[in-house]
Amino acid sequence: MSDNKLRLLIQSLGASLFDDSENPTGTVAMLFSETIRFRDKLKDETGTTLTVEDTQIALNALEKHLEGESLPDFISSEQKALTQIWIDRLTIFS
Repeated sequence: MSDNKLRLLIQSLGASLFDDSENPTGTVAMLFSETIRFRDKLKDETGTTLTVEDTQIALNALEKHLEGESLPDFISSEQKALTQIWIDRLTIFS
């Protein structure tokens, strides 16, 4: 997945994940940089490619978490790891 596709995906979903009182631009930038870091590390360490679908599923899981629901059981370990990275970053920097 290219950086541009990933950036567009996260930007398009960022506004729906966060309300106006938060800083969606900063949050989206953080989500993007963490996703790129995770994508590159995953590829280097395991040879696995993070797909757009993986990222969409992780974003949906993040949305569920932000709504107070638990993470879905059906997500892959890579999707869950990415979601957890985002949750940790949002928790640390909120």
